[in-house]
Amino acid sequence: FCIIIFGAVITKVFTMIMPEEDCSLHEPSGRPTEKSSTGSKDDQSYYESALAAKLAAEDAAEDDRVEDGNTPTPSPPPELSAANVPWYKQKCRVISIAVVLAMVVAVAVVVPLALIQDGDKNDAVNSGAPEEPTSRKNPEREAAIAARLVLVTPGGNETLMEPSTPQYRALQWLVYDDEMELDPAADHLQQRYLLMVIHFPSTKDASVDRRQWGSAVHECEWDEVQCEDKMDLMYEYGQDDIAWTDDTPERIVTGLTLRQRLGGQIHEELSLLSFVEYLDLENSKLVGSLPSHIYELHKLKTLFLSQNQLSNVDDIGEFKHLEHLSLSMNKFKGPLPASFENLKHLKTLDLHTNEFTGDLFQVINDFESLETIDVAFNDFNGTLSPLIGNMTNLTTILLGNNQFSGSIPEEIQFCKLLQDLSVEANHDLGGIIPAVLGQLTSLVFLNLSTCGFKGPLPASFGNLEKLKFLDVSFNNLDGALPKELGNATSLTTLGLAYNEFDGFIPSEFGSLTNLKELVIQNNNLKGVMPQEICTLRQEGVLTSITASC
Repeated sequence: FCIIIFGAVITKVFTMIMPEEDCSLHEPSGRPTEKSSTGSKDDQSYYESALAAKLAAEDAAEDDRVEDGNTPTPSPPPELSAANVPWYKQKCRVISIAVVLAMVVAVAVVVPLALIQDGDKNDAVNSGAPEEPTSRKNPEREAAIAARLVLVTPGGNETLMEPSTPQYRALQWLVYDDEMELDPAADHLQQRYLLMVIHFPSTKDASVDRRQWGSAVHECEWDEVQCEDKMDLMYEYGQDDIAWTDDTPERIVTGLTLRQRLGGQIHEELSLLSFVEYLDLENSKLVGSLPSHIYELHKLKTLFLSQNQLSNVDDIGEFKHLEHLSLSMNKFKGPLPASFENLKHLKTLDLHTNEFTGDLFQVINDFESLETIDVAFNDFNGTLSPLIGNMTNLTTILLGNNQFSGSIPEEIQFCKLLQDLSVEANHDLGGIIPAVLGQLTSLVFLNLSTCGFKGPLPASFGNLEKLKFLDVSFNNLDGALPKELGNATSLTTLGLAYNEFDGFIPSEFGSLTNLKELVIQNNNLKGVMPQEICTLRQEGVLTSITASC
């Protein structure tokens, strides 16, 4: 449609700029005159013949009128219409048609070529990696490298030589595009290949840093890749149980941070990096079950799988050396897998924001290496086991928003390193708040809100000099507020609301010079706010208080 419009415009333009004798369909009035010397003989004879015929017809008509006694009336000069003048005799039209045809040919050829080139360019950009070479410049080198890579390609030669696979792209990259230009016998050739197989389906944008994946440095220097020296690993794992060969790299990959890189797919080649101890697959669009080959990473010590859509890790117990595990923010439901009991070396257990059920402490009772337990926002039930006192390395216990019941065991006093304790929103967890919590002098964060605690607030809390956050709101606590709490001078937030405290607010609370928020409403307190506390507000230290001064 655009070409037709353009042709009409071109025709009009040529009509305006071409000489009149080339485009006009009319001869000048009067008798025929001698044609311009610029015209052709054919054009001249054509016009002369046409005019002679019409003049002869006029003379005959005039003779008839004279014979009839009528005065002859001169007739207008004859017109030459498009019907009388062939299209190929009209120069401006011929030229216009030629121009339009040329435009059609140009558009028909140039536009498809441009689209093809643009598509190829987009494919190269989207791949986040160098383009595959258009020709094989060194078949001998390619064959030598392929012979080594096929040994670590699970699908064998068929997969390695299939152009649509990331394995083939990694091979071509090593042969033609890798600026390191590794010798086919290089000890880390296979390791570099395995990483590039992981890289090519990547959805993560390539960085512009010289250490990006695929840059001309050793792969151990690429972003988010960790390595250790071969000699150090030989010392750690021994020389008898592992077949150390000349093909074992001098620098071996032991850690990978692949978060937001995999796009939901974990290639089997990952499991061939057998010395990996640290693996971060957070936010990698993983769905359902972990692929079975992942469980072949027997040396794994750290595994982060949070922010995916996983629902099955039944074989998690295969990682017998695992120390740090994060399964938070997935789609898990029901009790923990039976194999979970094999994870005796766990130091970090992060399961928050799932729908796990069952008795947690029945599974982890003897996990005495634990340092962090975060199982908040699940449906775990059961009681807090007294065996928690054996977990003397604990620094963090986050149990909020579950279905735990019973009370806080006295044995928790042996967790001397504990800094964060949160059991909020476990409505069936209650009883007396144990005074031994005041012996945990490393506590910084203590949240006991929205439970079923009753009785007095322990005066021993005044010993918690590092405590910054204390919230016991929404319980059934009663009695007088302990003046000793004024000794916890690091407090910035103190929540006492919605209990049954009575008596006066201790003036010793004025010693809490770091206090920024005091929530104290809905109790049975009497009297007025002590001036010492009002002074904190006047000095701008206490910025939020739910009572008047």
